[in-house]
Amino acid sequence: MKTWTVLDIIDWSKEHLAEKGFENARLETELLLSHALSLSRIELYLEFERQLKQQELATYKALLKRRLAGEPVQYVTGTAAFMFSEFEVNPAVLIPRPETEALMEVALRIIGEMAAAPGVACEGADAGKIEPAEDELVLADVGTGSGVIATTLAQKVAGAKVIATDPSVEALAVAARNAEHAGVADKIRFLEGPLLTPLQAEGLEGRITAIVSNPPYVPSGEIAGLPSDVRDFEPRGALDGGPDGLDVIRGIAQDGPTFLVPGGALVLEVGEGQAEAVGELLAQGLGRVEIHRDYAGRDRIVTARNDIEGASRRHDG
Repeated sequence: MKTWTVLDIIDWSKEHLAEKGFENARLETELLLSHALSLSRIELYLEFERQLKQQELATYKALLKRRLAGEPVQYVTGTAAFMFSEFEVNPAVLIPRPETEALMEVALRIIGEMAAAPGVACEGADAGKIEPAEDELVLADVGTGSGVIATTLAQKVAGAKVIATDPSVEALAVAARNAEHAGVADKIRFLEGPLLTPLQAEGLEGRITAIVSNPPYVPSGEIAGLPSDVRDFEPRGALDGGPDGLDVIRGIAQDGPTFLVPGGALVLEVGEGQAEAVGELLAQGLGRVEIHRDYAGRDRIVTARNDIEGASRRHDG
């Protein structure tokens, strides 16, 4: 019987995955093996010559089989990275992506601007926590999914209260566990219900400083053409934005301003090619509409403020 070392498994698996068309074969191999052995990726490198026990090998093979069947590696391992932290994910929630990290950076910058006051330190997303002024900040994550937005807001904005909504009980359970693991469960209220309905039930009209959302925005007719690991495994309800992809966003654009304080902000992640149309929707009820680019230079984030007098619109690179 062949004896496999950590390096043997990595070399064989990355070649096998590459032959099957997996683009990130080396990375995915290391993620799967790290999970199977309960080691960090750095620890893997320190134990290249370690010989795997039969049970460890069996555990790894079971994980690899799931990935070869098309299941996203994040669902196989049960974790996904987001803004330098690890979050639990499963098929009840979308897997967080870099576009949403860009969304968070924009949101934190805007919230920092609103929180600034004489004598109050205001730090950006990379510097640490934002210290709010005396008036309490109430932030909302609409369609929270795994809770990465709500949890990051709670971590980065000191003293803020965060409301996270989702129509899926299963998703809210994942989000609550992520908040607990991050140590911010006491700062977040998780409310079941579609879109802004839970905010209305809580009487939050005119009380929210910022609404941040990564809503469903994939046009229904494009779902079938998505990569199979997205189409076949991620929750359709978190992807499908209706015929033109904007059904959910229309609802947020129409009702969102009702919940914002004067000068409050709406921050949305949108699909590629949708930013201009979303900007026009937001301009009907809000001002200072801006379009921001993601890390790949694509227009993927649209922001607006509850300030009609400042309705000039600019493109922010």
